[in-house]
Amino acid sequence: MSKPGLALLKVSLSQSFDFRKKDKIKNVSMLVPIILIFIGGCLLASIYSFFFSFILLDSKNGEQLHKVLYAMAGIASLLGIVTGFTKVKGTLFGGNDYDMLASLPIPKRNIIFVKLFSLYLIQFFYTAIFVLPATGIVAFMGKQPLWLLDGLLLLILSPVFPLFIAGSLGILIGLISDRFRFGNVITVLFYIVFLMAIMYSSFLMNSGGGTEEYDIIGLLRLLSIMGWINPFSKLLTLEMIGINQALYIVSTLILLTGMIYLFARCYDYFHVLMTSTRTSIKYVQKMQKRRGQFKALFFLDVKRYFTSKMYLLNTITGGIMCILVTAIMFFSFKTVKDPEAMTIFKEIAPYMVLIVVWCVGMAVPSAVSINMEGKTMWQIKTLPISYKQYALSKVLLSYLVLAPFVLISSILLTIFTGFTLASAIVNFILPQVYILSMSLLGLLVNSYFYKLKWSNETEAVKNSSGMLISMVLDFAYTGILCVLLLVPGLLGFYLLGAIVAILFVIGMAILFYILVLKLSVSSIEHIEC
Repeated sequence: MSKPGLALLKVSLSQSFDFRKKDKIKNVSMLVPIILIFIGGCLLASIYSFFFSFILLDSKNGEQLHKVLYAMAGIASLLGIVTGFTKVKGTLFGGNDYDMLASLPIPKRNIIFVKLFSLYLIQFFYTAIFVLPATGIVAFMGKQPLWLLDGLLLLILSPVFPLFIAGSLGILIGLISDRFRFGNVITVLFYIVFLMAIMYSSFLMNSGGGTEEYDIIGLLRLLSIMGWINPFSKLLTLEMIGINQALYIVSTLILLTGMIYLFARCYDYFHVLMTSTRTSIKYVQKMQKRRGQFKALFFLDVKRYFTSKMYLLNTITGGIMCILVTAIMFFSFKTVKDPEAMTIFKEIAPYMVLIVVWCVGMAVPSAVSINMEGKTMWQIKTLPISYKQYALSKVLLSYLVLAPFVLISSILLTIFTGFTLASAIVNFILPQVYILSMSLLGLLVNSYFYKLKWSNETEAVKNSSGMLISMVLDFAYTGILCVLLLVPGLLGFYLLGAIVAILFVIGMAILFYILVLKLSVSSIEHIEC
């Protein structure tokens, strides 16, 4: 890399990781969610890694433990692909710094390398969440120190493949979706189709068979398929100690070099295509119908939500994750018939709904809905708009966006745990009321901790104190539900715990509704533009 390229990389890293800035609140709002997500993700990855490893050891298949490590790297790659392709346009080809960079004496390949490195850090974050716990657990339980080396290589180099796939998909989806007024819907559809493909392949893989031998074979097949999500990791399975690691390193570096060269060659072309807009010369006269104030406000919020990629994707990820976690849990354990393992899992299965509500409550749209008004907030302040209807419109949007995802998760959980009165109450009623209460709580927080002066939507959505506070409150809220549900359940009164948890969530929803009408409406009224 040339000296100007190294200087550009240094500037990029200092902008992303210089925490000596005077704005301490902004630093905290960036760091705390990252730390919480990392801790929660590592905990979940540790549970899955330990469970898979325990089953393999119990079935005398300890030599296959390395497949758990490659499977967790595959899950990290899958998550990196799903979340990474949406950032390609803004980071690689659609940045507002293009004119400045193009005028500097820096080769295009250096510019692409710096931009890809920022995307690599995102992929590295997801990889660390899954690979670090899996490496430690697999190496310890399998008593194979050499697997630590494989884990280190996967940690550093496995993000390259999902980065390439995310970059290619991001370009394709960006070129298609940017040609439509509501093109972001295409991005969401891609999420859903991708998720359905995962669920369908898992169903096909786990269908059939009934013996314990088949169950172990099915589990090994599951781990193998998860590992194939990042096919380069299969090079590490070759029985050539030293040579397999060398092949993995060389092949991954070749892919990285080719990706940089390809994107650099197409840099100007993709930049023009992904930043240009197509004008329309066709005018269609539509009959204008007078809408009520609430309906007008609601459809305005809907339009803003589905035309803002950052707003949509960063607040819908919790819903997607709750389906993904439930689907993996549902289909993965269909192959496990070991009596001891199934007994343990059946005991904890009724409490899996707590993971669903935690995931879906982490980033409710209402927690940043006032932020999205931005510099146009003066219109809300000057027009004769009811602040009560303005607030309830944002709560309704937040609830309707997340409710379908939770409903799908609830159906899967109920099928898996078996339909009973207690499971119906916990799996269907509890999550829906929880979303409503979190949507009310998110708006309550955002009405006091808002940010209207922002230059890009990342500041309004990701670097928002409202999102941070609501995320922390989601942790506390879920923790209380854990106590209310777990304590009676462990004492043999699960139905009682379910009823108490439901009544608590309903009570909190009513309380938050009253607070929104009294405090949020008053706070919105006193917002100064």
